[in-house]
Amino acid sequence: MNARLALSIDDRRTFADGHAFGDSGAYERLTGRVRFWADPVNGNHPTVTDLDKAPRNSDGLVEYTADFCLLKPVEMARGNRRVFFDYGNRGNKRALQFFNDAVGSGSPTALEHAGNGFLMRRGYTIAWLAWQGDLLPGDGRMLLDVPVVTDNGNPITGTVRNEYIVNAPGVSVMPLSGLAPSRSYPTVSLDTRQARLTRRRYAASPREAIPHDAWSFARLEESPAVDGLGRDRAVVPSDIHLYLHAGFETGWIYELMYEARDPRVLVSAICGTRLISF
Repeated sequence: MNARLALSIDDRRTFADGHAFGDSGAYERLTGRVRFWADPVNGNHPTVTDLDKAPRNSDGLVEYTADFCLLKPVEMARGNRRVFFDYGNRGNKRALQFFNDAVGSGSPTALEHAGNGFLMRRGYTIAWLAWQGDLLPGDGRMLLDVPVVTDNGNPITGTVRNEYIVNAPGVSVMPLSGLAPSRSYPTVSLDTRQARLTRRRYAASPREAIPHDAWSFARLEESPAVDGLGRDRAVVPSDIHLYLHAGFETGWIYELMYEARDPRVLVSAICGTRLISF
């Protein structure tokens, strides 16, 4: 068997308070997880980058799981027997917002999330499947869990380049990915001498090197002070955060180049979408 999947429904509930969308009737929402098994040797899967380096189960298959969400007519016979698949970017559900003029939501349940009901009144089943494996939980994002790959059990490393731009003063810590919802590739070493941080005013401007002792691979933690007055702050070493001691200056492009580890089989999501479509 080259690939297979198993679908589990974790939650099933009435959508939009049971509102009837014309001939399509009322809708319901189903959410859960899809578990995938892919053969890294046979079939079309060998074309997936690094799938051959992912851990395998006792059957020699690579496992990964994805969130799914469905909005469907309660009485399927009243639908149009068509699926509107939303390949949502960064784990977001945007179909209802863009096609129904609805209020944006990562967890559509209320009538306001149906907007003008355009897709429902036409009988579509709206489907979402997580496909980006570099996201972190929060705000109702669709998550894809994919394995970390290794070279025969040894960590795989490589150079990563990220840019950071802040729009407001007072920012001194950034996730290495540059975005809070995005998973960062951990740095191999906390020694800033093994990395390079620069800044430039415009895209084509010369880069200005930032001294190695002016920044750290670290994050800041705060708590109420032990005496009850003010707050205490601590600098905590972190392999997924960039701490610029003097803070980031607005309007500048900061660039970090560092040696990272633990890549994931991100392209496996495309295989999952292909597999579940049939």
